[in-house]
Amino acid sequence: MPIGDRGDRATRVPDVVDDPYHVRMPTAGLSRLAEALNVVDEHAELNHRYRKLIHDSRELLVGEEVRLTQARGMAKKLMVLVRAAGTDFRECLTARNREVLDAGLAQADELVYGDEPRTG
Repeated sequence: MPIGDRGDRATRVPDVVDDPYHVRMPTAGLSRLAEALNVVDEHAELNHRYRKLIHDSRELLVGEEVRLTQARGMAKKLMVLVRAAGTDFRECLTARNREVLDAGLAQADELVYGDEPRTG
């Protein structure tokens, strides 16, 4: 049974605190990531394999909660999709869409790297 549900914070199952696989987080807290996926879906020229990554992420976001490991996986997918969209992808976006994309990438960064310093 989850404890400490606080909006976008992850909840832990008490008897498996050390196992990140069992940490859950509400999908409502992943709205920046979801909105960035929408921007990529609407504006990037991607093949069907990349579009499947978006589809799979959306299926997870429909539920109320996901495992933290799933949220991190979606974050990594967003990073891959933006890279696959090409170097000029950001330039074709409106200022608002760039803000949404940057907010989603910032959330992806938080999920993937957390407090760890990034190298390279």
